[in-house]
Amino acid sequence: MSALRVRYETMQLKKRYETHELLANQTIHLLVLTEDAFDEWSRLYPKDPWLASTGFAMAHLYEELPGRLARDHAVKLFVYVKNSFPNTRYTAESRNELHRGISVKPAPSATPAPAATATPTPTAVPSVTPSPLPAQDH
Repeated sequence: MSALRVRYETMQLKKRYETHELLANQTIHLLVLTEDAFDEWSRLYPKDPWLASTGFAMAHLYEELPGRLARDHAVKLFVYVKNSFPNTRYTAESRNELHRGISVKPAPSATPAPAATATPTPTAVPSVTPSPLPAQDH
């Protein structure tokens, strides 16, 4: 994946997750694959100035996702940006994020909350009183 593709995929995953086109586990899976390409890019071009902003964006997306795996990847990327790009604004922002602490977000409930149901109002049933039959002469 090219550097442009890594950046594009990160932005698209964020958009698709936030608009509920992807579930959290789908987003994490695809983001891990994108991060693999990011790691290869950073190995081949360690001084590329786009790495800081892309790593920061990926860390932010991981931060939105539930679970320990997402949290651990967010921390790893914030540390990478902080240590690798000391003279960028992303370093200060990464340091602030790490200082604030990255919590593990809980997984969303698998079952939706029950909808409030209104108690049905009983409908009035008219009472039928039989009328007496007229006497018949035989």
